[in-house]
Amino acid sequence: MKSHAQVVVLGGGIHGVSTLYYLAKEGWTDVVLIEKGELTSGTTWHAAGQCPHFNGSLNFAKICDEGIKMYGSLEAETGQATGWHKAGGIRLARDKDELDWHKNVVGIAKQAGVEAHVVGLDEIRQLHPYLELHDVVGGTYTPNDGHVDPTSATNAMAIAARKLGATIYKHTLASDIKPNGDGWTIYTDKGNITCEHLVIAAGFFTTKVGKWIDLDVPLVNVIHQYLVTDPVEELLDRPGELPVVRDPGSSSYMRQEQKGLLGGPYETAGLKLYTNDVPWSFDMDLLEPDLDHISPWLEQMMERMPLFGTVGVRRVISGFIAHTPDLVPLVGPAPGLKNVWLNCGSTTGIAQGPGCSKYLAQWMVHGAAEISMTSLDPRRFGSIHNEGWVRERTTEASSHMYDIHPPGYFYKTGRPLRVSPLYEDLRDKGAEFGESMGWERVKFFSNGEPEHLSFSRNSTFDIVAAECKAVREAIGVLDLSSFSKFEVEGADAEAYLNRVVANRAPRKIGDIALCHLLTAGGEIDAEITITRIDEQRFYLTSAGSMQNRDFNMLSAAILPGENVELTDVTEGFGVLVVSGPKTRDAMMKITSADLSTEAFPWLKARTIKIEGAQVRALRISYAGELGWELHVPTASLRKVYLALMKAGEEYGIRDFGLYALNSLRMEKAYRGFGSELTNEISLVEADMNRFYSLKKGDFTGKAGIEKRLADGIKIKLAYLEIDAPHLDVIGQEPVYSGDRIVGSITSGGFGHAVGKNLAFAYVEPEFAEKGATFEVEMNGDRYAATVLTDAAYDAENQRLRS
Repeated sequence: MKSHAQVVVLGGGIHGVSTLYYLAKEGWTDVVLIEKGELTSGTTWHAAGQCPHFNGSLNFAKICDEGIKMYGSLEAETGQATGWHKAGGIRLARDKDELDWHKNVVGIAKQAGVEAHVVGLDEIRQLHPYLELHDVVGGTYTPNDGHVDPTSATNAMAIAARKLGATIYKHTLASDIKPNGDGWTIYTDKGNITCEHLVIAAGFFTTKVGKWIDLDVPLVNVIHQYLVTDPVEELLDRPGELPVVRDPGSSSYMRQEQKGLLGGPYETAGLKLYTNDVPWSFDMDLLEPDLDHISPWLEQMMERMPLFGTVGVRRVISGFIAHTPDLVPLVGPAPGLKNVWLNCGSTTGIAQGPGCSKYLAQWMVHGAAEISMTSLDPRRFGSIHNEGWVRERTTEASSHMYDIHPPGYFYKTGRPLRVSPLYEDLRDKGAEFGESMGWERVKFFSNGEPEHLSFSRNSTFDIVAAECKAVREAIGVLDLSSFSKFEVEGADAEAYLNRVVANRAPRKIGDIALCHLLTAGGEIDAEITITRIDEQRFYLTSAGSMQNRDFNMLSAAILPGENVELTDVTEGFGVLVVSGPKTRDAMMKITSADLSTEAFPWLKARTIKIEGAQVRALRISYAGELGWELHVPTASLRKVYLALMKAGEEYGIRDFGLYALNSLRMEKAYRGFGSELTNEISLVEADMNRFYSLKKGDFTGKAGIEKRLADGIKIKLAYLEIDAPHLDVIGQEPVYSGDRIVGSITSGGFGHAVGKNLAFAYVEPEFAEKGATFEVEMNGDRYAATVLTDAAYDAENQRLRS
């Protein structure tokens, strides 16, 4: 056994072997995989092997397409058959909401280069004559879907990886991991091996492996069963193969398996978890089948495809699969551990494993992948997500595997996990909450009617309009205590910040700067507002969902011996966003501080006293009005809020939520992190050139910015008005010029003050010019769009500066 490798991968399933393969393809050939048994042992070997193209995410459409392409071509590369069957796939829709979603998914597929079609009942019957469709209104056909033999495919990748120089050690049991300088030592029964990078791709063993390095991995083993039938008479002489069917009605998948059938349901109630310790000897093992437990869904499956009821069951596969609480794999850096990476937790590992591994390999080798990996980043979870929460949320999510999730949908279990001191006050006022990084965040304030979520326009349109009106005409208050908050302090603090962000760090006490952390290639990794508190201390705020990720990146950037201390102060401050033309009038009643424009101009911060509390007041407003962010010591937040609400009564003060804030920021053409600003693009494509400084010295990503400026860019952000007054933009809609896709929508919202349906899109540069026209496909129909070069509201920022 080798004593050292650049990378060691733990786990020989689909995720581990494909990680090895793609790392070698990216040029890192000093890579070793360690597997305690045979390749595919654990989960991979008994997977059903479906590979669908139907995805509600553009990035996941690309991830799944990579696997399908690779399975189809790997035999030619290696001489090893993969068992690939190109059968096609049909996803059924039962009502208008589901069909609207299908239309959006088809638009996403087209952008990924995937063939997909919304089909009616007659077309479904032609494709698959054995389905009962009485409660179906349509579906989506993806002709290049299929299924693969997991063992053959994994072994083919292993052959390809070895040809590229990778090494695989089977029947080698790892027993511990220890840090070793800048790398890691893995202890095994065949000897020890050191490495610079460690990838844990150990499937349901990942939680056990993580404990060796004090890493809590949010995975739960969910039991899943599927059955294979005896041959079906109707299929014996039938040429070709039936498409794979995915049916939300029975919460199951169904397909042809040779001349029989294969079907597997996902329980929508009573989901069973495997909570026992899994012994290291568990390799090619299965659990005892329990068809009685899944019988309600089997009955529904047989109603959908009556052929299932005409034959006997040949075998039942009962095993468990490691799921995450949001059903999205864990792919990326392990929190707080240098050069430790995770690649696990996929509910459909055969479909997603190769694509996840391709983009992980790019991230490891080049510092960023060609797609945004933020949604897969393991750092989206944190210490607040304890074992009980992980089990409860994973059970809920896994029980809704086939449900649609319109914009505004949030899971319900494990809540509330994190709340501000205003939670009960706001709840009593009718606040409806969403969730981010455990925080309860107000979406809107209800009039008593339940919210109806839709892929067209949800029921809160008029409520949001009223909240926006209050902000634009009077004063609005939003609790955004969920902001991530950090302090950077020390003699080297300014130099450190100038090295890690693209913009210049604030030079004077009280100055505020919007800054971005970039990848080595210049892509946007984080957006952070930096306020200078004193000569050696800075206050940083960023998106609440990015708390662990941003802290990890900031911490990792501190050089040995650098006099810099980074502290997470998120729990120490609550935040009130106070915006509107009457804001100054109301605040002057609760503080003696001079709030005049001359004494307290835009983009400045001061410490002011309200109700005895020392409040960090930042004169910034994402709503685009005169306003402040009040960063209040958490213990004083409620009394400051109550005093503010009382002072603002005569001016028409009103609480508002994040739905309204989205509308307000769209009117001001403010970009959003995670939509317009992602680690797929740079500040150059985002048309934010004033937010980097090439003159201040070197910073992470500077070379990438300079390269883009020299070479030119292939896409550019455009700000649009769409002629679709009855629909709301969701994001990821395709942009067309004639029959050619020239861009993709990132986000949008109806601007209630200007009466316009507004959106952002990344388009080919010539389509980003003022007055350019094209079409946006929404719910399957195309609508005219025009590029705006100025904000639809207060383009001169007069209200912000007033």
